[in-house]
Amino acid sequence: MVLVAKYFIDFKKYVAAWEVLEKEEKSANKNKNYLLNLRIQRLKLDILPYYPLVDFEPIKNKIISLQKQQAKMDEFQLCFIQIKNIFRSKLEKGEVNISSVIINEAIQQYDFIKDEIDQPELRLKVMEILRAEYAIQKKYHSLAKIFKDYYKQESVTSLGKDKETQANIEYIMAYTFLELRNFSDSQRHLVFLKKLMDAEERILLNYIGRYIAIESFIRVFENKMQQGIDLIENTLTKFRLKISNREQLNLSLNLAAFHTVNKEPKKALKIINSMVESDSFYQKNMGREWLLRKEMIKAIVLLEREHANMSLKMIHNMEKNYRDLFDKNQYGMVRHFIKTIKMYINNPHEVKNSTLHQIEKDIKLNKTKVFKDPRLIIFYSWIKSKYSKKDVYDILLDEFEKLNET
Repeated sequence: MVLVAKYFIDFKKYVAAWEVLEKEEKSANKNKNYLLNLRIQRLKLDILPYYPLVDFEPIKNKIISLQKQQAKMDEFQLCFIQIKNIFRSKLEKGEVNISSVIINEAIQQYDFIKDEIDQPELRLKVMEILRAEYAIQKKYHSLAKIFKDYYKQESVTSLGKDKETQANIEYIMAYTFLELRNFSDSQRHLVFLKKLMDAEERILLNYIGRYIAIESFIRVFENKMQQGIDLIENTLTKFRLKISNREQLNLSLNLAAFHTVNKEPKKALKIINSMVESDSFYQKNMGREWLLRKEMIKAIVLLEREHANMSLKMIHNMEKNYRDLFDKNQYGMVRHFIKTIKMYINNPHEVKNSTLHQIEKDIKLNKTKVFKDPRLIIFYSWIKSKYSKKDVYDILLDEFEKLNET
């Protein structure tokens, strides 16, 4: 309709152009579309010399106000991208020495927002950044406390009127509680997210991959492995062409892990082998930790498929390629996990449960602390099944129950 108004102006049909712009302005005001509103006001300026019946001052004041509002929005986005790029670079390198000072320093570079760190839109973006920082450092309890307080704040409640923003909040909350093995609170937020997804197709497509990743994981730990597998397979079948490549890869890797626990290594290996991009591609787009997890799952699957030599070769490569990561506290358990796999490969008939217990004692394994992230229990349960000669899924559920008792 703005183009229609421009057409009328070009042909000097100012009354018709003005009527169109008035109608579009109401819509722009309602949707808080500052950029469109600014275009409308500028077109009104083109009409005003030939349409003197309108007061000039309100239009002048509105243009000045809209310019400031649009500048703030642009700076919010620029600041968000700047901080996100810094964190992405850290993730790619596997670094964990991230300080929240980075956020404040970035914000201070922008004149329109440097004094508005408490602006709700900016704070929401900053929370997304903090989520990445705390996740790297595995400080999930601290993160949950921050988010609980944030969720209750009136500013967030008012933002909830925007469905896209509310969906983002619900997803962040659900994911944070998943990391703490607090499935009841996680599912409570998933219910709210599902309602928003059902209400708008745009939100459905933006969040279906992430929603299913959480929901399927919870099903697995509720002794509903097949339901978890079916959720991912059906989602990939229905939405593969509509969701992002990142979400496809996350779901596929989760599915490979579930198939492994479900004693379906052939299916798991097929999924892993379908990931044909280079390691540099996956490191750049998914992060170094994701790439390490992919290689660990493949090494396990190869061993399940009785390709011990290939599995051992992958393990040696991981030791070489990720040596710097294993020296960091956040990844220290991976080194011990690899050690136990090598012991099993070299002596599959001699290792036993008492051997694993001694290793746990030697490294002073604190399961409650180490397995705050429930995904790590899958790797532990698999290796324990090899040492104890018991079913991996039974061990997974048993270990999870014990964790919840502590």
